[in-house]
Amino acid sequence: MFKYTRKTKKAKLSIAPLLDMIFILLIFFVVSTTFSKLPGVLIDKPEAMSSDRLPPNNMLIGITKEGHFFVNNKEYTLELLKEKLELKVSSNPNVSVIVVADKESVLRHTISVMDLCKQMGIQDIAIAEELIQ
Repeated sequence: MFKYTRKTKKAKLSIAPLLDMIFILLIFFVVSTTFSKLPGVLIDKPEAMSSDRLPPNNMLIGITKEGHFFVNNKEYTLELLKEKLELKVSSNPNVSVIVVADKESVLRHTISVMDLCKQMGIQDIAIAEELIQ
């Protein structure tokens, strides 16, 4: 008699569709995540009853109660802050500045930053506050 051997294929595990799903989920989470821009220092903001939305091209300048200026976790003197603003305005003339000052800080530090912004030609200057709800 004839012997017939059945040829069967072994089952394979393809991870290509799994990788596709992982990348799709990664893209979904990156796109749907909102990133908070902070000046890089813990600031106790004053309270306000109303607020506005942040403009899209903004630069946050943090002022501590001791009068130190921070942008992106880096401390600046007023002269270095002027250079930073000049670079920012040269790359994007429509930049807006948001001053995040501690409620215990002296007003002269906030005024000096706002004056510096006006000297650089920045028209859109705002002061951040803590919204009471």
